[in-house]
Amino acid sequence: MSDHPDQHPRHVDVAVLGAGSAGETLVAGLSGSGLDVVVFEPHRVGGECPFVACMPSKAMLHDAAVGRSWHDAVRRRSDVVENLDDDVHAAEIEANGATLVRSAAHLTGPGRLTDGEHDYAADHVVIATGASVQFPPIDGLDELGDRCWTSDDAMLTEERPARLTIIGGGVIGCEMATLFGRFGTEVHLLDAAPLAFADLPRPIGEIVDDSLSANGVRVRRGVDIEHVEVRGAGVRIRLASGASVDTDRVLVATGVRPNTRDLGLECLGIDPEEQLPIDPNGRLRAEGSVWAIGDVAGLGAYTHLANHQARVVAAELTGHGPRRFDEVTTPACVFTDPPIVTIGPVPSALGDDVVWAEARITEIPRSTTDQLTNGYLTIAVTRDSGVIVAAHGAGAGFDILAAALVTAIDGQLPVARLARSMYPFPTVGELLGLVYSRAAASLSAT
Repeated sequence: MSDHPDQHPRHVDVAVLGAGSAGETLVAGLSGSGLDVVVFEPHRVGGECPFVACMPSKAMLHDAAVGRSWHDAVRRRSDVVENLDDDVHAAEIEANGATLVRSAAHLTGPGRLTDGEHDYAADHVVIATGASVQFPPIDGLDELGDRCWTSDDAMLTEERPARLTIIGGGVIGCEMATLFGRFGTEVHLLDAAPLAFADLPRPIGEIVDDSLSANGVRVRRGVDIEHVEVRGAGVRIRLASGASVDTDRVLVATGVRPNTRDLGLECLGIDPEEQLPIDPNGRLRAEGSVWAIGDVAGLGAYTHLANHQARVVAAELTGHGPRRFDEVTTPACVFTDPPIVTIGPVPSALGDDVVWAEARITEIPRSTTDQLTNGYLTIAVTRDSGVIVAAHGAGAGFDILAAALVTAIDGQLPVARLARSMYPFPTVGELLGLVYSRAAASLSAT
């Protein structure tokens, strides 16, 4: 408990650790239920997405695409993120009937917490503490100081470095490379993986790397970094191959780890260094009154996924369940140029019980009118039921097509029926009709 434990800790129905997107959505889902809810947040209410992640990065990607200057984009970014002011988010938490405590809290036992000053007894504890950048064990990296950025730093700075090297070639790395490359920075992208998005069909990674190169990014995959060191006002990165890269700033985008440390999970018999052992509706199997949602659940770092998980747990806590995290398919978009869409399991997870169909954007008339040369879409259809279970691709407008694909998958619509639908001419949507028809034909042939 705290240094001076309360003789009578405050009882609450639900204690929420974290007020990012997941925490906010959970509180909204509990609003009007009559449950007494307290939310602990030591940082910005609203989390990363509105302030240093999704919203500012997409705004700046847009500004770069339409030709705005870096300085104009930074000014508009400040408006988009409300000058980093979380008052509106905090007010919404309280308007939904929860008590907001601007400090961290940790478990001291089953159903027991402390924020260091006050103790609480909670019927349910929901962990929504997000995730943080995991720095790779590269020699010299921890000596770079402010020359080493995370994506948060990149979305807070007003500086556009002349040279930027990004370590990591996944979602964040490719989006940041696209953004800074478009604004004229000399960008190097260094990735240990031999292929871009190697768990997706190979044409997708090829499209991504072609796009990055077209935006001036110098992509090197399958490389190992041996050492980094400060050189004058910049940084020298030495590769295991013997080559080196000189840069002004290094941006680390090699992944994140859930914020599970310092939560007191040990008192529940849970190892904070391991992935949380949640069941399909977010409950920790080790302790029935503790739940996990959002990035900390370890199932994906997407705002829409966090919000879905929060709605599932809200339904459980208000008696409107049962619901499950996996009751819907998980979509994701990567905002490269063109964007990637990936929905449902990757190919290696599906095995032989599906047939695949694919199409290229150059097969539809819109590719001629808009001069689209890079675009690829593939879908997986079950052999027994003939419904779509996964879709992956990269191409212009694919982030918009994602909604139609999600509806088709979650609605379990037979692909033979989808193939008979009418798709407006000349739109990128015609690609759906093409790939649906090919999948239906493949099923008929088996």
